[in-house]
Amino acid sequence: MLFSQVALRWHECYCLWQFSTLERTMDKPDNKPKPPSREIGNANLFADDIVFSDTEKILFEEDLKENAPANRDGLMDGNPEERYTANQKLNQGGMKAIWEVDDHRTARKVAMALIQDSKIASEEDIDSFLYEARLTANLQHPNIIPIYDIALDENGNPYFTMKALKGETLGAIIKQLRNGNKEYRQRYTRTRLLGTFLKVCNAIDYAHTKGVIHLDLKPSNVNIGDFGDVQVLDWGLSTLITHLNEYDGEPVSWHSIDEVSLEDGQTLTRYLEGSAKRREHKNVVGGTPGYMSPEQAQGVPSDIDFQTDIYMLGALLYEILTYHCPIEGGTVKESLQKTVRGDFLPPGKRTPDRRIPPALAAIAMKAMETNPADRYPNVAALIRDIQKFQEGFATSAENPTFITHLTLLVKRHKMAVGLIAATVAIIAMVFAQSFASIKKSGRVALDALAALQEKNDYIAATARQVAPDYLNLMARAEREHKFAAAEQALDTSLAFDPSLGEGWRRKGRMLLCQQHFSEAWNILSGNHGLPVQKDPPAIRLAKKYKDAGEIIDAALPQLAKDFIDYGVADGIPRLFYHLNRAAFDPETRFPAIAESLEILNPKVEKLNFKWLAMGSSGWMIDLGNNPELNDISPLCGLNILILNASNTGTPDLNMLTENGLIELRLSGTQLNHLPDLDQLHGLQVLDISKTRTRNITNISKYPKLMSLDISGIDDLVVSPQLFWSQNLKMLTVSYAFRNDPTIGALARRGVIITYTDE
Repeated sequence: MLFSQVALRWHECYCLWQFSTLERTMDKPDNKPKPPSREIGNANLFADDIVFSDTEKILFEEDLKENAPANRDGLMDGNPEERYTANQKLNQGGMKAIWEVDDHRTARKVAMALIQDSKIASEEDIDSFLYEARLTANLQHPNIIPIYDIALDENGNPYFTMKALKGETLGAIIKQLRNGNKEYRQRYTRTRLLGTFLKVCNAIDYAHTKGVIHLDLKPSNVNIGDFGDVQVLDWGLSTLITHLNEYDGEPVSWHSIDEVSLEDGQTLTRYLEGSAKRREHKNVVGGTPGYMSPEQAQGVPSDIDFQTDIYMLGALLYEILTYHCPIEGGTVKESLQKTVRGDFLPPGKRTPDRRIPPALAAIAMKAMETNPADRYPNVAALIRDIQKFQEGFATSAENPTFITHLTLLVKRHKMAVGLIAATVAIIAMVFAQSFASIKKSGRVALDALAALQEKNDYIAATARQVAPDYLNLMARAEREHKFAAAEQALDTSLAFDPSLGEGWRRKGRMLLCQQHFSEAWNILSGNHGLPVQKDPPAIRLAKKYKDAGEIIDAALPQLAKDFIDYGVADGIPRLFYHLNRAAFDPETRFPAIAESLEILNPKVEKLNFKWLAMGSSGWMIDLGNNPELNDISPLCGLNILILNASNTGTPDLNMLTENGLIELRLSGTQLNHLPDLDQLHGLQVLDISKTRTRNITNISKYPKLMSLDISGIDDLVVSPQLFWSQNLKMLTVSYAFRNDPTIGALARRGVIITYTDE
């Protein structure tokens, strides 16, 4: 099926409606609108613009909880002129016109769209428009304009209505801000604009969960109402991600566009359609130069993904910060060349007078990375960074250091720090003025130093107040087996409050797990001279090993057993994490791991454990056919590429701390849900056959998945989200799903389907 990006602009035509006589009479205020009476013709008017796939139909069925009508009889609405009365024309562009009308049934004003009198469409075209309307209607979110009604009049002409918007676009607001309008600068502060940006992000994040990519985000497509309501407009270029696999033509090349200038707000798609009327395939390239991503600019549909919208969100944030479009050029070609090269200034250098916070500039630059893999993995991650900035914490885009965290800590307590700074400044000034006569006024200097010490003590007290927060952060990271982050948080906590007894207890346990037994003993016993909360089990274990040298692999099973016997078993994952992260001899380490697994899983009668080096990059581990195996802590820190845990108990996959896993087999386990772990992001092969997993709607968490086995699962629900796995090549399912529409559509897309009798 021909790939098509839906190229009808949303702010020009939010929906479909064709009342030709109504269009004519609305221009005459004294005449009451009358129903149209015309024939449907021009069968090819929209044929290259709108193409809907089986995938979209399945998504409609899932969201609407019922099949779309087989014919249009269910959409007939009699004579709509009795329900609606026209007030004024709001907008007109292309083939559509938008009117404000009174809805007598609901006693409110709504907006409706209709095709102008001179534009006529075929039956097939109307069906395509109705499918587009249903797709847009499924985007039910507070920040996406709602569709109220879709119907046909007595002559079979389609129409639908939507919310009548008030307010103005973000583009118009930014223009006023750029021109220095004082009223607008007072009303639309950076804080308020960031709130608007977050609402846009929430709308796009929601659309992505429906498999929809917007493809034309920019300030003029965001409407801000009079009461702060925000609506993302212009879904005309949006497409389902599954459509991107259906394009079979040649991409549009912009290299032949030499000296073409676009009108303000004109999209590249509009230009290409206007300048290439004879081109068989339209809408291959979509977006607005200056905001569109490099992959859009290069015109290759297979490169377009959810990260394309993330780039445009970054461009939107860039303009909110600078009041300028990120990429500007005199011609289309110049703009697109700059886009592909990533040729634009960082926000801080573009408008240095704006004093843009480095954190916000870093967020915008990360979202606008030329390589999609370097951008935020999803919109939710972008939202989290904005929220961290608003709450005064470091963002991931900054690559924060300890100094960054400390600086932000000071800013979060700026009232106390400001008082301290002012006092210190006064003392310093007094001290400077008194230095010339220090011999005569030594007492003044001593008093100043005493006051300075007092204020320093106040700073230290303020730091001690936040030290427990970092200790809680350390505990949470430790539970999630993010050991490096936990260690950093603990060190920060102790730096802020060296008298934190619970912090030193955790530090002693951490050193114990890292096999620094002597240092652990020194801290846990209190010999380091600072208060420490008592931990008798850890003290006894540290005392036993405090004089021991480096533990060899053959002694690891006994060490693991001692961790259990002394009541410090929760430290075993960190113990093996530090062991396996360092260089080791596999001929001695893996037998020690196998024996440790037997100790941690005493119900296992005879352990099946095999390993194989996968070059220098990682390991293949086989733990299959161990029904009583549950604890896989000894695997922490190993760079495992392939793991077979079939027919085991309930292994905790959080123990797989590294990100290199590409194949995971869990057949026959007690797994009851798909794990949502960052370290599984690169998974290519997944076998969850014969498990208890019945819901696979979050299969999109594995974007690189190529092979999936979901056979032998009772009450399994095959979700249409399988279509979002664009790299899926092989699927194994039970024979009972041979007639499932989702499986059938996957087969037509080229996925190899294997049916089993299990």
